[in-house]
Amino acid sequence: MDQQGVKQPLLGVLGTVIVFFVAFGIITWFKTDTFLTWAGYLAMTLIPFSIIIGLVWQGNYPAPAAKMEQPLKGLYLLLINFLVGSIVAAWSLKTVGGFVTPPTPFVVFFTIMSVIMTFWCVVVWQCWPAAGIKGNHPAFVGFGTLIVAYALTWILYKSLFDFGFMKGAPFYKAALDPGGPFNAWVAIGFFLTCLAVILAWVELDFWPLSLIPPKAPAFGAQPVWGITVSVLVLVISAIIQSIFVGSFGMDPVIFAVKVPICIIFGEFIMLLLMQTAPVQTVGQPGKGIVLIILSVILSIVMYHLYSWFCYLVTGGLPSGPPGYVLELWLATALLSFTFPVIATYTGMFNYWPLAEAAPKPSASVAAE
Repeated sequence: MDQQGVKQPLLGVLGTVIVFFVAFGIITWFKTDTFLTWAGYLAMTLIPFSIIIGLVWQGNYPAPAAKMEQPLKGLYLLLINFLVGSIVAAWSLKTVGGFVTPPTPFVVFFTIMSVIMTFWCVVVWQCWPAAGIKGNHPAFVGFGTLIVAYALTWILYKSLFDFGFMKGAPFYKAALDPGGPFNAWVAIGFFLTCLAVILAWVELDFWPLSLIPPKAPAFGAQPVWGITVSVLVLVISAIIQSIFVGSFGMDPVIFAVKVPICIIFGEFIMLLLMQTAPVQTVGQPGKGIVLIILSVILSIVMYHLYSWFCYLVTGGLPSGPPGYVLELWLATALLSFTFPVIATYTGMFNYWPLAEAAPKPSASVAAE
């Protein structure tokens, strides 16, 4: 991204400070019960469309975003994101949550899956099939990809997730339980691991698979590329989860929070805030290896930072079964609150007032 003003890596460091200041400030507004239900759910429903705005439209659509200057541009895009997110939140609460309030694990897990599937559709499938249709109008590509992501979320959620272990809880309703073959925590932990693997592969620029398309262009075209990468992601993720949960005997809930969620957060910092600095000019696979190592280090640091902040604002929450209150708080703070702030600050406000990107004539589709 061609930017004026503060340069990387200082831009990323200062941007991270701003993001934490804003996110921590917002988090302190809410009591724990509200934070883990309504606030966390509503914040998370903003993420899928923010991915479309930032990665697919690159902050230059809907019109007249491409011609607007900051901070008006960011406010305009944020308003649109709120509008779409509100519609999605109401639809999800009705169709998946059965209008049970406050939002239950049924609709929360569905929403987490929608975030994962949106990333998958944009990064791995490069917005195919919407982007493969002649014309490539930004609105069609963006909203088409969003619809595909939610369709996949619906199919996977309904066919795989089982909440039977929550029977007896006040919110549990058999009619809302998909009754799939996998414990819901195991299933969501697996798909979160998939997202962590996808982002790690982005840090590698999909090396070594990226070496094949120059010699065999058909391999790099969709849907061959998407199928190949998706299969490998599923296999790698299954191996990782089986090692931690199976071999090491790690609790599935604690695994989901401490491993994929924290690593994903570290990857967001390196990819979105740092823009791969300080190794932007290093060749692969060295660049990716360094970024992955830094992401893992950040994941450890962020876990302890947010644990300390949790204690600061709540006085301490119980960890582990049966409630996993601390783990749920950390997951909500990291992905439901801080990530939307990262996506908004980098994808909509473009690091304002630290930097401003050179204006672009139109929206375009991200092609990682």
